[in-house]
Amino acid sequence: MFALESLASAGETYETSERVRRACRFFLDRQMPDGGWGESYRACETGEWSPHERSQVVQTAWVIIALLEAKLPDRAPVERAVRLIMERQKRNGEWEQEAIEGVFNKSCMISYPNYKFIFPIKALGMFARTWGDVEIM
Repeated sequence: MFALESLASAGETYETSERVRRACRFFLDRQMPDGGWGESYRACETGEWSPHERSQVVQTAWVIIALLEAKLPDRAPVERAVRLIMERQKRNGEWEQEAIEGVFNKSCMISYPNYKFIFPIKALGMFARTWGDVEIM
């Protein structure tokens, strides 16, 4: 997410940059059937992709932000992810705390309880600003 934000600030987007297109393909190839993304903390131990058994709201938000910063021209995969975030939102506006979001020194797992508010809200706002509303089916 941060890499694609940085590249976008330098004018590199899906349309103009092969490395941005490769990053988008990396994400799109790993989108789960429910529309979201989830990576296990084990990836920090091994340095290789390790899928989580379930999509995670925070990680899904990170990918939405990345794809929007990249200006991915295909709305559909991003909209599927936005729907997942919206469906998991509780009536009071919160999201449940899900799996571990961070790892320190490849061995200390960390939960960041505010991430479940910051990143989904940012992702939803960016999507609305870019493409407008999502129709809930």
